[in-house]
Amino acid sequence: MAQRIIVNADDLGLAPSVNDAIFEVFRAGNLNSATLMVNMPGTGDAVDRSKDHPGLAVGLHFTLTEGRALTGQSSLTDGAGAFGSRKDLAMRSMRGQVKSIDILREFEAQLDRAEAMGITLTHSDSHQHVMMLPAVFDAVAPVIADRELGVRLVQPPLRMVRDAWTRPMKFLKQVLNLRNARRHRTRHTLRTNDVLVSIHDLASTGPYTATTYQALLATTNEHEVVEVMVHPYIVDDALRAMYASDLATKEPFFQRCIAEYEALRGASVFGDRSLINFVQL
Repeated sequence: MAQRIIVNADDLGLAPSVNDAIFEVFRAGNLNSATLMVNMPGTGDAVDRSKDHPGLAVGLHFTLTEGRALTGQSSLTDGAGAFGSRKDLAMRSMRGQVKSIDILREFEAQLDRAEAMGITLTHSDSHQHVMMLPAVFDAVAPVIADRELGVRLVQPPLRMVRDAWTRPMKFLKQVLNLRNARRHRTRHTLRTNDVLVSIHDLASTGPYTATTYQALLATTNEHEVVEVMVHPYIVDDALRAMYASDLATKEPFFQRCIAEYEALRGASVFGDRSLINFVQL
């Protein structure tokens, strides 16, 4: 039996150029799922064009660290209703300064906006993995269950955790993700992937090839449902302008995303593996 994988593109709706890349890779057959940001400049473009790609499963890319909140000013935002950084959200969450009701309301608002725009959501994940934070996951899990959605858990294969030990910060992130994923599985019964892999866990910044993805999948077990998280980007002046105040910090991420786009836009990368989406779990 072929291994089942979900190849999901994050950041649909971030900007038109990112949408271009995601839809092109979908047409090439190298992804079958994407998650939509509903509060970004490219949201409307993504929704309009998704109608021309009916085979693409679309979920919510829950966003608490980019753009503005749909629910206005709260414990999640500054005084103007803008989200802060993931680091700030994590620190304030650990100090008990983020209210669960604010997380819940914003999550429901983002789900409702996607559905009001005509998207039948298959699942949810989150921008910069904010849903892996215990306070965030516990707040949204009942809604996910009630709406019968799938959900991403960022659970790295054990081999990927071990391989990261020479990079202390990456190793720490992998250990925390593994611990939190196991915690979430214990506390909540939800439809989810077994493990997740990504080129962003590699030391290499590219170029990437089919061999790169085969090596990532080789760290998993054949019986596991693997989510391959991808970020194919076309980076244009408009996208760079969105991050003009911190472009030097953002550029290494952009370069990985450009390299991923180049790897996935052509011939089939995933061979005879069975591409499924979260509805099929």
